[in-house]
Amino acid sequence: MAQAALNDNRSAQFLHQQALIWASAISFVSILLAFWAWIPSWMDSSRLSGLLFLLPFLLPYGFIPLRLHTRRVFSGLTLAIAMGCALFVPGIYVIRFLFKWERNWWIMGNLILALLMQPVLIVIAAKAFITMSHPPKWRIKFLGSLAYGALLFGLFLLSYSPVPYRILKNERLAESNLCNTASHVHLDAFENAWESESSGNAHANNGGVHPFSFPDITPNADPKCTGYSLVVDPKKQLDGYFFEYAGILPSITAEGCKRFNSFTISARPITYGQTGFRSFFVDESQRVHATTEDRPANSNDPIVVGSIDCPRHTPA
Repeated sequence: MAQAALNDNRSAQFLHQQALIWASAISFVSILLAFWAWIPSWMDSSRLSGLLFLLPFLLPYGFIPLRLHTRRVFSGLTLAIAMGCALFVPGIYVIRFLFKWERNWWIMGNLILALLMQPVLIVIAAKAFITMSHPPKWRIKFLGSLAYGALLFGLFLLSYSPVPYRILKNERLAESNLCNTASHVHLDAFENAWESESSGNAHANNGGVHPFSFPDITPNADPKCTGYSLVVDPKKQLDGYFFEYAGILPSITAEGCKRFNSFTISARPITYGQTGFRSFFVDESQRVHATTEDRPANSNDPIVVGSIDCPRHTPA
């Protein structure tokens, strides 16, 4: 009877190990195939740089069968538990991201298959772990595997964004272009003030007044009433945003042209939710305001966190 029970126990352990080997292999191949197709469009990375980033998440699925095959069963079981626990929630987040933004069913299918293998690893490894005899200092080894899993989970949280990188890049560029545009508007005002003083028709107010329009933002039929060219061309729809310039009353008329004492410039996504989420606004204060609502931003919206006042150019 004792021999039969021992044989049954060995047979169960063999089946558990085979199941873990297959679950690890499926996870390894599925993740590799998914990211091999995804990496070329992910943060402008090459496959080589993407795979280097992926190795800490991918290689443990190769180490699990290796350890089980070389009879380091306890080490293989603890690593299987750690990987299954560490990557189950990240797998859900990545699949949700793909479902919302990419809709690539080949990538999603592979990641879903890999995600389904994580509970298999946890349950089978935990069952085998409980029934086996534990080696000396097993708690330290077990905690070591869990610490590695926690590290992977932390790395994922630090690198994960629910918004695609291309949209974040568009928003950063739009904010930067908005600052540069506002700076050029100030420069134009100073140069107009200097020209007016030189001709004896000074009409500057606080360093100058602002043109009625700019060729890049608000085309004007009268070239002499148009300011200098700016740094963006919204007609070309650069970086997923378009820009709008507006003068604020009161205005003055100088040399036959209408000019304003202050101004506002706004930037909005060309397609809300696809080319950007945030709308931006800047005025005479040179502070950038933003909103995530589908509307133009205004001065009542929060100032962009971490932003600094836009630089003011003054002529030499």
